[in-house]
Amino acid sequence: MKEKKGIGESIARLMKDPSSLLLVLISFALLFLFVIYPLVFVVFIPSAENWGTFFSKSRYGTALLNTMVSSSLSALLATIFGFIYAYAINYSNIAGKKFFRFIAFLPLLAPSVMSGLAFLLLFGRGGMVSQYLKTWFDIELDLYGLPGLLIVQTISYFPLAYMTITGVLRSISPNLEIAAQNLGARGFKLFRTITLKLALPGVLNAFLLVAINCFADFGNPKLIGGNYSLLAVEIYGEILNNEPGLASVMGIILVIPALLVFWVQNKLLSKGSYSTITGKPVSGLNRMTTSRKTDIALFTFNSLISLFIIAMFAITILFAFTKNFGRDNTFTLDHIMKVVFNPSSPAVMNSLVLSLISSILAVAFALVLAYVIVRKPFPGKGLLDFTAVLPIALPGTFVGLALIVAFSSGPIILQGSAVLIIVAMLLKQMPVGYRGLTASFKQIDKSIEEAATNLGADSRRTLTTIVFPMLQKTVVANFVYAFMKNMNTLSTIVFLITPKWVVAAVSIFNYAETGTYYWAAAVAVGLMAATLATLGVMKLIFRSKVKIFDF
Repeated sequence: MKEKKGIGESIARLMKDPSSLLLVLISFALLFLFVIYPLVFVVFIPSAENWGTFFSKSRYGTALLNTMVSSSLSALLATIFGFIYAYAINYSNIAGKKFFRFIAFLPLLAPSVMSGLAFLLLFGRGGMVSQYLKTWFDIELDLYGLPGLLIVQTISYFPLAYMTITGVLRSISPNLEIAAQNLGARGFKLFRTITLKLALPGVLNAFLLVAINCFADFGNPKLIGGNYSLLAVEIYGEILNNEPGLASVMGIILVIPALLVFWVQNKLLSKGSYSTITGKPVSGLNRMTTSRKTDIALFTFNSLISLFIIAMFAITILFAFTKNFGRDNTFTLDHIMKVVFNPSSPAVMNSLVLSLISSILAVAFALVLAYVIVRKPFPGKGLLDFTAVLPIALPGTFVGLALIVAFSSGPIILQGSAVLIIVAMLLKQMPVGYRGLTASFKQIDKSIEEAATNLGADSRRTLTTIVFPMLQKTVVANFVYAFMKNMNTLSTIVFLITPKWVVAAVSIFNYAETGTYYWAAAVAVGLMAATLATLGVMKLIFRSKVKIFDF
């Protein structure tokens, strides 16, 4: 018997399953309220005068050009560094690979703004390295502006490129490389014609992912950009000046290159990766590794990157646990007690609570969305799918701007509430979980759920007793990712915080901007400790279901 199709039949089936109908309606309502409504609001709020102001003042054009240049260069450098770092770990015989994997994981624990803070402590006008060079070699070090921004964003986002590329390199079968070597390809020719070509889709994907993050970066440009103005910083200034219309214009302009990058990324991913069908691998087949000279070069490169990252964390810890490192090196817990454990400065605790709530809700919502879109036929499925992934293409600065503009007036006012911060965090992290869970749902045979339905289980019971246990590992992994990102987020929520709901990343930024570096460092250490402690508890609970400290 041929299965009936069409909108009418889809609606009829949905009406017979109240649980599914409720899930679909809730999904549409939430995405319309917190995605479509704010975006429409922010698009229509600017006046003709606001648009005229943007295009008539050269400073805004310069900020746009600077954003494009710095984001592209930072993404390029981070991708190159990430590739070399990953290649060294996967294709060489260097010692200390487990250590290098651990070092690449470290920056993920810290907010990106901590990179800017550490840069100031090391290379700022009063930084340790700057003072040493001035005292001993009479060299005035001035890295503010584009040079400093490139350094900080490269170090901040190279782990993202590394993780993307290392997965691609691991998946390349050694069969083709060995075959090419047997046919005469050696050294750089083998690398250029085989390895690099097979890894190219992953490399391009890493570049685009990093570029999207660089477009949205706010804290680092504000701290070390100097006179090198970027759009994200200009938007922040216009919000402080109570110019939401002009800020919205710049937000819309900022979204255009980000959406373009997102579109290109999706086009590349839709074509798939370059893969090799070689049949069953030969037993005991080992990947070809680099020469002794190349190993030395790769070990040196990874060591320098690791040294820089260790120096960033070390200087932050030293400032957190001394009275004023470099001037008074006396050990103290005063800074930690004042800004971490002081009830009047609850930034770290706020981050922990809000991140946990937002991450749980993000994964739950992603699970529901993936379930109804993959499993349930209903009108508007394509629209719901598009709206679900849209926030990942939008810079965090724009998402925060849209939420504060839309919900500071009108029928629903959420300005100043923790709800708006949770929503902002959820919107940025939910699409990642949704994509992963959608792929997982497609790998599960639908007949298992149909059998449960035939035995009388509705959608709610099927989802909680059949589907969720089968996807537990994916759900936990997405929760870990969302939690770490939420703990460290700044640009998405910088417009939304209030004196009651200040979070750790914003506190680090505020203290660094006012020059109280020891308090900024103390908050950064407290934030990382809270993140590590939470992940440790999760590791104890879920054990092998989640890999956090396995390098």
